[in-house]
Amino acid sequence: MKSKEIRALIVDDEPMARMALKGILSRHFPQVDVLEEAKNLPEAVKHIHKHKPDLVFLDIEMPGYSGLEILDFFPDQQVDFRIIFVTAYQDYALKAFELSAVDYLLKPVQQEALERALQKVLPQLPARLQTLQENLAESKPKKITLQTGEGMLFIWLRDIIYLKADGSYTHFHLEDGKKITVSKRLQEYERIMDMGKFMRIHRSHIINLDQISKITKEDGGSVHMSNGEVLSISNEKKQLLMHHFERQKL
Repeated sequence: MKSKEIRALIVDDEPMARMALKGILSRHFPQVDVLEEAKNLPEAVKHIHKHKPDLVFLDIEMPGYSGLEILDFFPDQQVDFRIIFVTAYQDYALKAFELSAVDYLLKPVQQEALERALQKVLPQLPARLQTLQENLAESKPKKITLQTGEGMLFIWLRDIIYLKADGSYTHFHLEDGKKITVSKRLQEYERIMDMGKFMRIHRSHIINLDQISKITKEDGGSVHMSNGEVLSISNEKKQLLMHHFERQKL
């Protein structure tokens, strides 16, 4: 086996996670040559087009786009690289990976698990990844639990219009007009973006993409939500939001 036989890309929004995986590879698997690192999916897509890697270590839970959305960026005939998903998913979701016959590693990545994955990794068929998306969709929770002064509230994700930061508090604005305030910072609810169609469009707002009624370009860009509220979009999130809807145009 040549010293550098597998050309790889590491995709993870956490710098320490990228560093840890790259360190294990360099110390124990010299046949894997890490060409580039990416902190999000759009950046990864650019590197894949540029370098044509053999293998992609792909995180799932990333801001903006999930790693599972990689098929949306490539025609089936261009998915000629192998994928090993790296995930912190809880046990309830792991069965989805097994049923889909997709290779995965649990965070924090262990040397023994990485070795097993590298030994069995095969070209991934698009159908396998589509099956994984479907299986995970079935596994994802449909409600979120909020701890308030009144007790624990169970809220349907589809009923949430947007979340708003307010110092050390977060306000949940719901479809029925109610506002629920929780004494946690907005960043503690970023996991909601992995539970449904949610995106952080600003440091103060996470929105339900299904609750958008209009996107305008005035004043740098804003979204009109289903309840009539108009929210600003940060410059860095504007492209991600527009790309999401560009892919859905008929």
